[in-house]
Amino acid sequence: MTKTLKYKGSLANRTAAARERAQIEALAQQGEQVILDYSEVISLSGSYADELFGVFTQRHGTQALRSSLKVKGASQPVAHAIGLAIQHRMPASAA
Repeated sequence: MTKTLKYKGSLANRTAAARERAQIEALAQQGEQVILDYSEVISLSGSYADELFGVFTQRHGTQALRSSLKVKGASQPVAHAIGLAIQHRMPASAA
């Protein structure tokens, strides 16, 4: 099954990102694929991206990231912040 979570505005709070990551992890453990709809997100801070995407990658690996989590509608700057966070937390052997 697929669950879509829609966001808007500026995402910049590490604590909020940790809560979102916990929700995504719980859904993924239930076999859900999670789609993050960022089509209305104006900006995403590096700390938010790190806490959600970087920590998820560090805990579960890039394969789980690819299979459990999809981002749609992200602007180029938002996608770039996400990519940097994932790259920063990836194990050296996976880079």
